[in-house]
Amino acid sequence: MYLDKPLQEYLDDLASSKSTPGGGSTAALSGAMGSALACMVSRLTLSKADYADVHPEIETILTQTERLRTRFQELMQADIDAYGKLSAHFKLPRGTAEEKTARTQAIQSGLVEAALVPLEMVERASELVQHCQRIAEIGNKNVLSDIATAAMMASGAGTGAAWMVRANLNSMKDAERISALNSRLNAALDTIQAGSQRVVAIVGERA
Repeated sequence: MYLDKPLQEYLDDLASSKSTPGGGSTAALSGAMGSALACMVSRLTLSKADYADVHPEIETILTQTERLRTRFQELMQADIDAYGKLSAHFKLPRGTAEEKTARTQAIQSGLVEAALVPLEMVERASELVQHCQRIAEIGNKNVLSDIATAAMMASGAGTGAAWMVRANLNSMKDAERISALNSRLNAALDTIQAGSQRVVAIVGERA
């Protein structure tokens, strides 16, 4: 688990020619950092008596953004694991018709898992952007730049992970599943885009 190691090790491995970590885990890390910033702004709102009227709502948001931070951290490793399994399927023998069939089935199954992990990142990022929007509306004015940054990190996480989803969908053969996953992806991306734009507008109004 990279979270148990120095950040420098992750960055060095990311910059290397290794296939993992890659874009998926980077997107998840971005989501975790965006979630952490949202938590920080929430706590800095809870610490101020001037915002006492919104403390109950901010406490709820803090619980939810902490949950998102934990999940994004888990998704960092989940993406690496899913890629590793898929890569192993491509190395299966294909000398006979039976082996070819088994290999194809394994690859298709692996592609689904490899698509679902970054898809969850996109969907969790859409949740995070919505929390950022509400924090921007009612949170501590002195740290609006931080919640704007949190929203941008969430947006980057979602749009980045979306490319990982698409890469796997492009190799899948189940048209019905592709359509269903694409629908989920596009819905989450629409939420991210609209929410990010709204955060920027709100911060500009309140700053």
